[in-house]
Amino acid sequence: MRFVITSFLFFASCNLLVAQSIAYSQVKPIVDAKCVSCHRTDGYAPFSLERFDDLKKRSLFIKHVVSTGYMPPWKPNNHYRSFANDKSLTAEERRMLIEWIDSGCVEGKPVINQLGNKYSSGSQFNRKPDLVLQMSAPFEVPPINQNVYICYKIPFELPNDTFVSAIEFVPGNKSVVHHASYQILAVEDDVNVNAGPAYFMYDADTLNRVKDDHDYRYFKLIGQSGAMPIEMYHNGWLPGTSVQQYPKGIGFHLPKKGVLLIRNFHYSPTAIPQKDLSKFYLFFSEVQPERKIGFAAFKPKNPTADGKWYIKANDSNFTAYINVKFHNDVSLLNINPHMHRLGKYFIAYALTATNDTIKLIEIPNWDFNWQEFYRFQKMVKIPAGSVLHAEAIYDNSASNPENPHNPPQDVLFEWGMNDDSEMMRLVLLYLPYQVGDEKISLE
Repeated sequence: MRFVITSFLFFASCNLLVAQSIAYSQVKPIVDAKCVSCHRTDGYAPFSLERFDDLKKRSLFIKHVVSTGYMPPWKPNNHYRSFANDKSLTAEERRMLIEWIDSGCVEGKPVINQLGNKYSSGSQFNRKPDLVLQMSAPFEVPPINQNVYICYKIPFELPNDTFVSAIEFVPGNKSVVHHASYQILAVEDDVNVNAGPAYFMYDADTLNRVKDDHDYRYFKLIGQSGAMPIEMYHNGWLPGTSVQQYPKGIGFHLPKKGVLLIRNFHYSPTAIPQKDLSKFYLFFSEVQPERKIGFAAFKPKNPTADGKWYIKANDSNFTAYINVKFHNDVSLLNINPHMHRLGKYFIAYALTATNDTIKLIEIPNWDFNWQEFYRFQKMVKIPAGSVLHAEAIYDNSASNPENPHNPPQDVLFEWGMNDDSEMMRLVLLYLPYQVGDEKISLE
């Protein structure tokens, strides 16, 4: 009798363990929320994780990158400031994924695909784009095994003015497209936006020397009266960047005639010929935005008289600062810190006139390969009289595995865009403040 009771308890405990095993239906929402925006068919990542078989096939690899924190890529310190487009895993989400893998990747009951056809258009956004702006012809990236930078014009003409609530950059060739900084410009009625060349390549003398007068004349965007194009929107894209989307009533005006000008289009080094045909998805607003998004980019002040500023070889603690005073109340939407491969640490905060600190972002371990236009959970008010402080630290020593020079050499600071230079930028997307902005969710 005792044997029967013991056996019963044994099998009961086994059944209880099976019943408590984590099933695919429990981990799929985590993967959909934190991974699939990149790991999908036609996504930026090299493989899809949209289906059970995809996840199971790479389960051991997933366990490794999740356990080490390498994936999902998320660099800000969430204890300093949380963001709406946070891709990091919580401790509980990480535990569930690892436990599911350790228990043998139990599939359980069939799972309904909650994503539906969300990515069927190739977009991260949950609808078909209203307008696609694509490069007119593939750009041939030269096989010179060096960074290549171009300025590229994408013209457009529409039946009438409209308004945009979300925009998404879609790289054509994921193996070489590294980043893009772009603006949307309105032009005079007498400008033929289709005239003139489609692009020019930066050379050693023009790197980081964006000049409106030269660029607008080169692309024949100046009206007969001499009027320059008017910037309607300015933003950028880097690997992993989320769709730039805004709440109802917030967006930007898209003129019926203008250009999307990629002012800084960066292709990574390649030893074989490559072609790229990148594009932008634009999603129109259902209502006319009442508020236009502003763009501001700040850089440190050069302390040298001759304009040349160096990070000396073997300096592992070179530090640069940005200090900017706000003269009006503003509401911040997004923040984007930027450095190159020598970057090690970045922090930004605002100090109000009453000495209150408004934490904005801290990146303890900078990674050039993973950058983002971080979107605040709610708008962040910066009162007039506040001073924005940003600090960036660089490591130009041999102990920095990202250092492009071995042995280390002196590197120009704030003087270009290639591996022979470094820079510091802090980009903000903002609105003039209105009462109640702090309560508006950007999730």
